[in-house]
This record gives sequence, C-alpha cells and structure tokens, in this order.
Amino acid sequence: MPQILKDDVRDNILNSAKEEFQEYGFEKSSMRRIAFKSKMTVGNLYRYFKSKEDLNEFIVSPVYNAINKAVERLSGGKLCLGCESTGFSASPEELKQMLNTLSDNLVDIHKKHRIELNILMMGSRLNKELTEWFVTLVSQVIVRNYPILNIQDERVVLMSKCYADAIFSGIRTILRNWSGSEEDLRLMIKIHLNSYLSILGQDLMQLV
Repeated sequence: MPQILKDDVRDNILNSAKEEFQEYGFEKSSMRRIAFKSKMTVGNLYRYFKSKEDLNEFIVSPVYNAINKAVERLSGGKLCLGCESTGFSASPEELKQMLNTLSDNLVDIHKKHRIELNILMMGSRLNKELTEWFVTLVSQVIVRNYPILNIQDERVVLMSKCYADAIFSGIRTILRNWSGSEEDLRLMIKIHLNSYLSILGQDLMQLV
C-alpha cells in the first residue's frame, strides 16, 4: 500500500529548501543537507520531490507564473515566457512604458514572494529558460533598431547575451540587497531597466 505524503512534512521540506537555496545558490545546494535540516532521511525526501530541480521548481513556479501573467498582460498577449516572440513589436516609448509597469509588477511580486523571487534568479532550469527567452527578445529589438544586422549575426547574439546577463544580474542584486523604501525600490528597478533601453537610442551603427 502506498505511503501517504503529509502536508506538514512537505511544508517543512520547503522551508528547509528555501534556506538552502538562499545560502548556497541552486548549483551548490544539496538534497542531503535539505534532508538533514528537515530531520528526515534522503530517501524519504525523494518520496516528496524526485530531484533538486523538481523541488526548486515547486518553490519558484508561482512567481514564474506571476511574472508570465504580467508579461502577457503588458504585451496584449503577444509575449509569454518561454514562447517565441516573433510577433511582438513596440516603439521605444511603448517599450519604456512597458518596462516601467513591469518594474511595478516585479516590486509587487517581491513584496509577496521575496524569497521565492530571489531563488528564481539563481541558476535553475527555469532561470535559464527565462534568460534564454530574454536573450531572444533583446536580439529582435536590436535587429529592429539596426536593420543592417541579421538576427543570426554573431555580434547580435553576443550583444543580446551581454544585455540579458547584465539586466538579470542587476535586478538580482537590487532585489537581494535593497533595504530602503518600496517607492525607492520601484525607482531603482525602473532606472536599471530604462538604462538599457536608452542604449538603443545611441548611434551604435558607428561601431558595426
């Protein structure tokens, strides 16, 4: 007869896992340490979650889904996380408005799920999927602003990766270290995101 999984045991595992991921990051986190903190055997832990990735995704999926809903809403359904964004187009002013609203959405999510959002920004599969999606989106923005470039151009790919890495790293640093007011946090994220949008307004073609 199959054993019954208990909600209180699952909650204990989740709390221990959140501590582990925050302290060690995703890659260096250990299911053995999580089991120890949860006062159970590793074998019993794997009855509840089949892998570290499975456990991580259970924790961050609600936040990932909340960000996805915000992206879909802001783009009028033309964008979604992990989906191809070939049909998306926006003027610089529209992009600026979208980024400002997205900044507010991120702060609202951060208020409710600070730990989970910080964990999402670590190197899990969902984080990599989110980053790769953003790299593709940035590539398309660059090509639209500089039609001479091709989306397969090595320079476009490299620039897109640089932008995506810098944007995600900056957001992660701000969210994990900010201790000021909510209003200033919104402003910091808006400044950070808009700083990359302003780059597209410069005459980068002189460098191509």
